Amino acid sequence: MPILAGVALLFVPVSEGLKPNGWYYFALFVAVVIALILEPIPAAAVGLVGVTAATVSILVVPNPDATKWAFKDGMVWLIFVAFMLALSYEKTGSGRRVALNLVKWLGKRTLGLGYAVALADLVLAPFTPSNNARSGGMIFPVIKNIFQ
Repeated sequence: MPILAGVALLFVPVSEGLKPNGWYYFALFVAVVIALILEPIPAAAVGLVGVTAATVSILVVPNPDATKWAFKDGMVWLIFVAFMLALSYEKTGSGRRVALNLVKWLGKRTLGLGYAVALADLVLAPFTPSNNARSGGMIFPVIKNIFQ
């Protein structure tokens, strides 16, 4: 369905005052948004396919160096990989196992649970330089499972 919507927009005449390259980029954008809504594959994979399609078709930058634009910012990819790890924590249940061990060791009081979260964050900090990636991608799945 998302691919059909994107292809259908490609055959619509380009609006006045808009370059054809911009209209093709809009069609790709609509296809990605529809894919994010329908979720035929995980959202992270949809984003990766969208960025790759824009880069390969040279829609983003009208020159052959378009691949440098999409893959030059390492921080974006660091956060992306951390969220992919979070998805793997959820799918494999390892976030739940870590949470249960933290509760077993430090969960006699609510303050102990706070210390457990701070300890997990402290241990992961040297290996994940992005606060967003560490908090949202690695600590959040563990904390979410503490309350289940």
